[in-house]
This record gives sequence, structure tokens and C-alpha cells, in this order.
Amino acid sequence: MARQRNNRKRRLQPNFIKQQFGFFKRMLTEAVGRKLIPIHPAADLRAIGGRRRKCAARPIEATDTLTEAELEVLLTWALDVLPPRIYVLICLMALAGLRLGEARALHRTDLELDYRHPKDGRQPRLFVRRTERLGELGPPKYGSSRYVPVVPLLEAVLREWIGRLPPNTIWVLPARLPRVGSKRRESFRASGQDPNAGWCIAEETFRYHWNKLMRVVPLGRQLPPKSLRHAFCTIALNQGETLEWVSTHMGHRDCVVTQTVYGLWANPPGLGVFAEWIVTQNLPVTSHFGQPEAVEILEALGVPSTTIAKYCARLAPAPPAPLTMTAEMDGPDTCGVEPPSPHPFVL
Repeated sequence: MARQRNNRKRRLQPNFIKQQFGFFKRMLTEAVGRKLIPIHPAADLRAIGGRRRKCAARPIEATDTLTEAELEVLLTWALDVLPPRIYVLICLMALAGLRLGEARALHRTDLELDYRHPKDGRQPRLFVRRTERLGELGPPKYGSSRYVPVVPLLEAVLREWIGRLPPNTIWVLPARLPRVGSKRRESFRASGQDPNAGWCIAEETFRYHWNKLMRVVPLGRQLPPKSLRHAFCTIALNQGETLEWVSTHMGHRDCVVTQTVYGLWANPPGLGVFAEWIVTQNLPVTSHFGQPEAVEILEALGVPSTTIAKYCARLAPAPPAPLTMTAEMDGPDTCGVEPPSPHPFVL
């Protein structure tokens, strides 16, 4: 009986699993930081419970995002109601399309406001290369960093905000260290970050002020923080940007995700100036191609006679090519085709 009990599989304790998994995850994080591996394979895994539940991309409705007028109203109210650092965070999400964790994890060195392109000249931009979640820093979603252009309004806000920051901080949105004894503080201690450098603003702090803003802003509906990111994408598509441009700057996996989520704005019903011109023309509804009345319709529309002649020439049937008999085709049995030789392996 004792031997049978010892052969049974031991059930590991949850604390032991968390300890071992935490060591393994920190080792992978260090490998990503030293560029030994390109992405963190366990970034979205937990010690107990497996992979976090992920929802498939679904198309959004017009009520899930903000128009340009609504975004202007929201930014105006946020400037009066919210603290300055929360306003800067909202501008980063609405005017640059950053995710909440990406905007909170920005360093001052990620702001390249004086960048000059070799050909196109001055182009301020942001370098998005990390995100923060529960006290841990990791690569952005899908493990790829990207550059995001900075519009003039966002540049003015960032320059004003950076001028107020103390010179010794590395964060764009600095805050106090996580509370002692919390899970975020344990993750911060295990990550090996410098306590003297401080930490970024917490997600709970932003959501508290966001809910406060939603109670006073006159939008007529309650929206989550992700609506700021939706607004950046839908406004860019309405202004004529391509799906490839939006997908790259939003950090999507591919253009299929952008098409699936923002298909309502990616496929507008009209075709621009050409569609408006077509509506003003008195064109036939049905096609008369190949019919005798097609020539009359073309003459009524003022089509030149040379074009009508070319049209009629296309409709005229081509004369059949003369059939010439050759010596090989003279035989009544072969008809110009030699009989196939028998296969050597077929009886």
C-alpha cells in the first residue's frame, strides 16, 4: 500500500506553482530585455488558470466611437475637470491611438519630438516599445514595436507637460511606487526595476478619473477608455487614410483585424467626386451592349462617330480563317495525328 501511495502523482501546491512560474517568467523577461529572444512567449500566461481569455475581433458600431466634434467636446471637458497628467494620457490615446498600457509605460526617451526625416523633414513621433500590466513591463501586443506620428496638438500638449516634469524622472507619466504588500508591488520587486526611478501611473487611477469624466461630459452615452483608440482609427479612415496605414500605427496583427473591426469606416458607401459626377449624367440603367439600340443611345449622348465606328467594329464577327490541307492531314484515318505508341509495360 505504501508503494502504491508513493507512485501516485503528487499535487503541487498553488504557492509553489506561482513561485516556480514567476522565476520562469522573469527569466524570459530578462531574455527579451537582452534581445536574446524576439518576443515574450509567456507574456499572457498565468501560473494558475492558463491563458487569459481572449475575444475575437468584432465590428464596432457608430455608438462605440467618437466623432471629431464629440472628441473635441470630450477634450475640452477633460481639460477643465481632470488633473493634467490624466489629460495628457487621454490625448496620447485619442490623438496617437496608443493602448492604455502603452501610453502609461512611455519613457521620456520615447518622445522624439525633434526627429527629422532625411527626405520629408521634421516629423515628430513616438517610439512605442513597451507596455505595463500589473507592475510588469513587457513588449507591446503581438510583440512588435512601432513609431507613431505626433500631430501638432499632441506635440504642444507633450512639450508643455514635459516642461513641468522633474529632470530626474524617466517616465512621461510618473507616479508613486505600488502599495507595499500588493500584487503589483511584488511584481515590481521581482522585475528588478530601480525603486529610485519611480513607476508609471496606475490603471486604476486612470479609470477612476475616466468614470468621473463620463458622469459630466455631455455625450449622451457612457463609453469605455478604449473608445479613444476607436476614435483615432475612425477619424483617420474618414480623413482618407488607408487600412495599411491605420493597421501599422494602431499596432494591429494585420489588416484583417482592422478591416473586421472598422469595416463600417473602411468601406464608405460613396466613391468621392467620380460617384457624384456619375449621378449627374443621364446614363441608361440597363446595358445595351451588342444591341442595335446601343448605337442610337451613343449618338444621343454625343459620342463621336469615330468612337461609334470602333464600337461597331468590335461587334462585327471576325471572318473564319481559311482551312488549308497539308500532306499530314490528307490521310482519312489519322487526320494529321499520329497514333500513340504502345506503352512498353502495357500488354
